[in-house]
Amino acid sequence: MKGTSMISIELIRNDPDRVRDAMARRGENVPIDTILELDSKRRNTIVEADELRARRNEVSSQLGRMKERPAELIEEMRGVGSQIKALEDTLRGVEEEIRALVMTMPNLPQDDVPVGEDESGNVEVSRHGEIPTFDFEPRPHWEIGENLGIIDFERGVKMSGSRFFVLKGKGARLQRALIDWMLDLHSEQHGYQEIYLPNMPQDDVPVGEDESGNVEVSRHG
Repeated sequence: MKGTSMISIELIRNDPDRVRDAMARRGENVPIDTILELDSKRRNTIVEADELRARRNEVSSQLGRMKERPAELIEEMRGVGSQIKALEDTLRGVEEEIRALVMTMPNLPQDDVPVGEDESGNVEVSRHGEIPTFDFEPRPHWEIGENLGIIDFERGVKMSGSRFFVLKGKGARLQRALIDWMLDLHSEQHGYQEIYLPNMPQDDVPVGEDESGNVEVSRHG
């Protein structure tokens, strides 16, 4: 089965307890047992289909050496062909079920990532610079952005949900400038190579990049 998720079916099969624990740490209820059952069904279906194909090849070879072809063998081959077709249909359905379940799974967290229900569980690991002091009460950036008319939270939430925003005018220009600066910094000083990819990938490419699994939204955005 072609994999498009960051989490491979092989990892789930070989170390299900690790995956189950990782999902629990992320607060996700993923049906690992169901995925394993489907994977077992998938592999058994492949074996059964391969055995039937081998039988078909064997009989075809026999028939090729016969002057007269027995009707019972010909009838058997028709039945074998129908069985193989049914197994191939079953396999496609099972693989699609596995794919749909696996694509809902977030990436596994690193072992040292602290467990927390929300951002209040974050742990500060380092701090750079000094926090400046002011002789006035500083405003948070979201208030400054709204007052300047360069950020629109209401429209962002309507378009994409909570915590999203729309940058406008100088806010959008600032975002673009920061992107350019970061690309230049990492490509020129940190050994990264900038790559420009095609705008229209094949269907299975954006699925692996997008945890929602919605290819059409990923493509047409």
